[in-house]
Amino acid sequence: MAKSEKLKINVGCYSCQKIDNCFLCVYINDFVKKFRNYNSDEFLIVITGLKSFIHKDEKVITYLFEQLKENNITIALEGNEESINQIDITCKNITKDTSYNFKYQIQNLITIVELSSKIDIPPVGVIIMKIVAQIISKLKILYKAIVLDLDDTLWKGTLSEVGIYNIREYMYSEEGAPFIEFMKFLKVLGNELGVFITICSRNDSKMIESTIEEFDDNIFPLKNQIDYIIANNNDKSENIRMIAEQLSILPSSIVFIDDNQIVRDEVKRKLTGVFVPEWENHNELVTKLIAGCIFERVELSLNSQNRRKQYKIIQAERKQNFLPKLSVKVIDDNKHTESIKLYSKSNQFKFSRNDDNLNDNTKSLYFEIIRENGENLGICSAITFSNTYDTFHIHNWAISCRYFEIGLEEFILLYIQKMADTNTILINHQPSEYNQKVSEMLAKYSDAFKNNGKKDSMEIIFTKEIVDNINNNTNLRII
Repeated sequence: MAKSEKLKINVGCYSCQKIDNCFLCVYINDFVKKFRNYNSDEFLIVITGLKSFIHKDEKVITYLFEQLKENNITIALEGNEESINQIDITCKNITKDTSYNFKYQIQNLITIVELSSKIDIPPVGVIIMKIVAQIISKLKILYKAIVLDLDDTLWKGTLSEVGIYNIREYMYSEEGAPFIEFMKFLKVLGNELGVFITICSRNDSKMIESTIEEFDDNIFPLKNQIDYIIANNNDKSENIRMIAEQLSILPSSIVFIDDNQIVRDEVKRKLTGVFVPEWENHNELVTKLIAGCIFERVELSLNSQNRRKQYKIIQAERKQNFLPKLSVKVIDDNKHTESIKLYSKSNQFKFSRNDDNLNDNTKSLYFEIIRENGENLGICSAITFSNTYDTFHIHNWAISCRYFEIGLEEFILLYIQKMADTNTILINHQPSEYNQKVSEMLAKYSDAFKNNGKKDSMEIIFTKEIVDNINNNTNLRII
């Protein structure tokens, strides 16, 4: 990228102008700082093996370290190795006084070098960014969906002006190649990482559907890959809110991609949590998403790969029956492993911010949804509790966003009642701006949740009337 292009991209961003690197700006502002909206712990990351490879006059790396430290992530470098193929990492959570070790394997170095050449950050800086991103992604998946414009974003031309025939001709031409390559990238994100792929367009919805149906996947690789389409003349910020609600995710979990600067500005102004990248071509856009670690994951996961499929199945079950008849399997989580994973990833339905500080006196259970044909749709919820002679104390309870409002909340309330028997039931509750689904449930069953006068805690009361009401709102059954 030429110097003049960089300066053009960087207009309006003080951080970019300071270091002349918009890619690092995206990484800090839209990844690292976004993580800080969910987690305020202080971290010390000790990296052994890279010290000799960092030159003192590397301004970009110095700036990277400064920005990480401003966000309570301190990088400490140890060791003076002359050659390395794996890097020893110690991640210390200073706030919680915990730590863990792992190894970062340097593989496919030429890919790191290629990315380095595009974003003007030394390869060792790219490696450090990826190490920090792995640690963050282990604690929190930040972005779960992409909302896409169509005209001049996914295909060349304006559908309502030039028509299907000309759009097809554009896509088969050399001009269409960048659009096709971009869609192939999105398709893999969806299939391998479980990222939701949606469309928000100002075209006529029937025209969109007929166009996509007529195109083959050679020129429209996202055919049969789109999870939700919304098309109208509303502000796109309003439509993005609707998409988030449809997918049961927060708007802040969305990346919005549109070629129109006016539309981008409108979404940025009205939905500040949505990541709206600035871009002039698809190559630059993909590079920003990769360099910014926007869709970083620590592992390939079958559960993630199946996420979109599970979403579609649940939607189909809802259409057949507003409260679908599904089964729930309850599993002991002896080491809290699956529960901690769900607590760290959940926002909209999670009672406590205590994700992983669980003591030996607590017990965890997780729940899996099973269809009538025996298909396992994965982990849907988890609870952690302790039980004394007179008190059943729930320390945390979370539900995966894929399973809201199918009767799961009610099923688990009834399961809690069964486990507690006649004991007093207390549940930790720490309200947050993200916990909208918890707030909705508390309002729905306000007669069951009572303030007990204790901070961050409330009592659950089950009368016959309350139990009957809850029973009427679920068709789930235990295996």
